[in-house]
Amino acid sequence: MKFSADKNILYEAVSNASKACALKSALNILDGVLLNLKDNILTITGYDLEIGIKISVNVDGQEDGNIVTDPRLLSELVKKMPGDIVNFILKDEKEIEITSGKLILNIPYKIGTDFPNIIEIKKELSFNMKEKLLKEMLTRVDYASARNDVNPSLMGIKIDIEDNIFYSAATDGNRLATKYCKIENENVSFILPEKAVVSLIKSLSDEENEENPKEISISIDKNQICVSKENYMIVSRLLDGKFVNYKRIIDGTYTKSLNINVKDLCSSMERCLLLMSDKLKSPVSCSVNDEYMKISCKTALGAINEEIPIIINNGDFKDFNIFFNPRFMLEALQKTYCEEVKINFDGSLNPFKITPIVDNGEFIFIIVPIRSS
Repeated sequence: MKFSADKNILYEAVSNASKACALKSALNILDGVLLNLKDNILTITGYDLEIGIKISVNVDGQEDGNIVTDPRLLSELVKKMPGDIVNFILKDEKEIEITSGKLILNIPYKIGTDFPNIIEIKKELSFNMKEKLLKEMLTRVDYASARNDVNPSLMGIKIDIEDNIFYSAATDGNRLATKYCKIENENVSFILPEKAVVSLIKSLSDEENEENPKEISISIDKNQICVSKENYMIVSRLLDGKFVNYKRIIDGTYTKSLNINVKDLCSSMERCLLLMSDKLKSPVSCSVNDEYMKISCKTALGAINEEIPIIINNGDFKDFNIFFNPRFMLEALQKTYCEEVKINFDGSLNPFKITPIVDNGEFIFIIVPIRSS
């Protein structure tokens, strides 16, 4: 193998593909990335048998080859090379030489013939959609997905396309984020695992040319999905199990509602979080009068009491007091991308709903209150 490549392009490709590499596998070869050079195309592959990522980049190829090497070491070394171009050449059966300017590095490699092939997806169900749209649908809800395996089906994002409406939803049992938009496509439903979600958010572009919008292709075959564009492809197993009935939750009954400024409430939550740590946590107390939302928080580090102006839409807030996790509120508000939100309540112990004023309810966030002693 012998080739020359742009340093920055190669670094990005290796970094993205490495997100699919196994951390600790019975097959040691899966800990590395596969570099496959054919003519002037270098294909970089990471694969842990659950998720696989392939990225192709143009290089100046001089001698084809197929090797596996450590992704972290390779990406960091390439990143720190002094020149804009890096050169690769196999010096012997154990090491590959990487040069840039007068710098010469040698790192070990393995022959790539034992690297398993990524499972081929039969395109029984395929459709295209705008790249920017998919990234937005994932980004707006991903932070709410479960990060432990108490319920594995919640460790990802639920995707539903029903009657030309695209829904994405994520929940960890204490909060729920949903986003929907119109899209012309046949009905489909699946749960995309968190590892695939993170890789897609990193790799998809949020730039859009109105005359020629970037599109991606999505193919689904039983419990597998393939998302591809230009020089990038990700194949992943889908999660099994039953997701929560999020549509029933967001359509719940609410008897009180108010409007509040996003920046003001975000600043309040940030101040409350300054009084907390991993070992020192406390819910925020919220009450409402005719003109203000009263926020209170107290820990061993201090106490906060403040009032934020509101506009009450409907309902009686007399004797109303609710406790909630300030980080959940902050993360929801940061994804509303607007100046004002509507918050709907139904008692102090029932979940409450947050919706932006400006997007016609296409983004909805639910928070389960904390029972205070």
